[in-house]
Amino acid sequence: MKKIMLTTIFSLLVILSLFLSACGAAEDEYATEAPITEEPVSTESTEEPAAVTSPGEIVYDLGFTPQVNGFNFSNYGDDIPATNLTADEMRRMFGDQVCSRLAGDVCTLTPPAEQWMEEINGGMAGGHCEGMAVLSLMMYTNQISPSDFGGSVASELDINDEALQREIAYWWATQTVAPTYSSVIKGTPMEILKIVEQMDANGETYSIGIYKEDGSGGHAITPFGVQDKGNGLYAILVYDNNYPGETRELFVDSRDDTWLYEASINPQVESELYSGNADTQTLNLTPTSARLGTQECPFCDGSESSSAGGMLAAPDLKLNQIFLDGEGHILITDKDGRRLGYVDGKIVNEIPNARYTAYRMDASGNTPEPIYWIPDGMDITVTIDGSALTQETLTDLVMIGAGFSIGIEGIYLTPGQMDTVYFYPTDEMIAYETESDESPNIVIGVENPNAEADYYFEVQGADMQGGGTITISLDSKAGDLLINTEKLNSEGFFNFYLTRITDQLEEEFAAEEIALKEGALVYVNYAEWTDANPNGIYFGVDLNGDGTIDEEYVVEDSQ
Repeated sequence: MKKIMLTTIFSLLVILSLFLSACGAAEDEYATEAPITEEPVSTESTEEPAAVTSPGEIVYDLGFTPQVNGFNFSNYGDDIPATNLTADEMRRMFGDQVCSRLAGDVCTLTPPAEQWMEEINGGMAGGHCEGMAVLSLMMYTNQISPSDFGGSVASELDINDEALQREIAYWWATQTVAPTYSSVIKGTPMEILKIVEQMDANGETYSIGIYKEDGSGGHAITPFGVQDKGNGLYAILVYDNNYPGETRELFVDSRDDTWLYEASINPQVESELYSGNADTQTLNLTPTSARLGTQECPFCDGSESSSAGGMLAAPDLKLNQIFLDGEGHILITDKDGRRLGYVDGKIVNEIPNARYTAYRMDASGNTPEPIYWIPDGMDITVTIDGSALTQETLTDLVMIGAGFSIGIEGIYLTPGQMDTVYFYPTDEMIAYETESDESPNIVIGVENPNAEADYYFEVQGADMQGGGTITISLDSKAGDLLINTEKLNSEGFFNFYLTRITDQLEEEFAAEEIALKEGALVYVNYAEWTDANPNGIYFGVDLNGDGTIDEEYVVEDSQ
């Protein structure tokens, strides 16, 4: 933006005392490829010239008002004991395929579905702005009835209503899956403004995403009007869910196709200036229609909906998702050394068909790690980087794909700590390497549509005093879970937990204080255990890795 233009607009903002808020999001990397398809964007218009307007005139009005149609509470994260997604919302979003067992209306989620829900709910700890921006608009357009939650309009609803919390969480979560994320429209500021002017309460509506020029920060807001400010300057009137009952303004300057927004994390935090131009592509619109109906399931096995689909990848290309829950960063590397993730504070993507999608969510001011998408079957190395930390943070790293989930939970990442995780999805294997004293939980979930049961495993508190490497793999054909301690630096203990889900019932097994011997390979023969055969689980131990079982014993269910 030209210096004189910034000065002019910023002065106007100061005069108007605009202290707008941001609730967080970085942009979807592939959203830049979504075309502007609305006719108003065309540079060759066959329509009659637009009517001349005068300064102060409202040139477009959807009829939405923040005082009535916005919520009376502000954006929230984990500062209140809110309920987010449950099995009911998962089934609503993806259909019955997310259920291992369905008894009437009671859905028992598949282990990968349960893990995915846990990761998404964890993301909402930073804020719910996306869900609030979308749901308030849908209530105004009568696509969702406020009366279902105890009021005639959104402003009458109570944040403590669990049903409302779950509804907000549902619409928040749509941003993470297709076709919602693949329908995001990016354009120049004037193109975005023209599309906003075409919104119809009985047709298509949009939520707006705004971002800083480097893609960080960001916000989800609800547009409802456009005002002519004079001299080629326009304001998109928006509802900002961090400021209940207030009308906020996003400025667009038609003379140099720039935009400006004064934003802060919340009213108590000093605001920041968000700005962009036709080249930065830092405004986007998400059509409400893309969120309706069944969404594509990224973790369901044997289903077309588990593919990326849309314009992001070939229809038969499946992608695995990688989630980091914590305040560090990760860098993903494939076998050829190509990278995806943070390098020198910025995200790079050198891996073909890989991508990343970040949340619109942050009410805390911390920019969360995006969801990373990697082609299915690709072996990768992930570096967990704590170099930018100022204090210890509890960190989880999980990969979720079609029919499986696998990951490390409960890493106490300290400033400067660098750990490495190796994912081998085709071999159902994960290896965790650290130089620190760690006792993480290693988790694996599998969906087996053509088999008798789905399984979820936890190797809890795997004792890695002095560091080293521990490898967990699943041999589904043999019915064994293998724990390889060949590269541990000391001996310790672990707890073992198993869930088995069939069409008839859900069974659990737990065992505590199992020896974890340095250099050993432990075989856990899980397939032979059921509640109908409750004699415990067979453990075999190869003490030196020569392929011969040196010790064997049966571990009884501690429950």
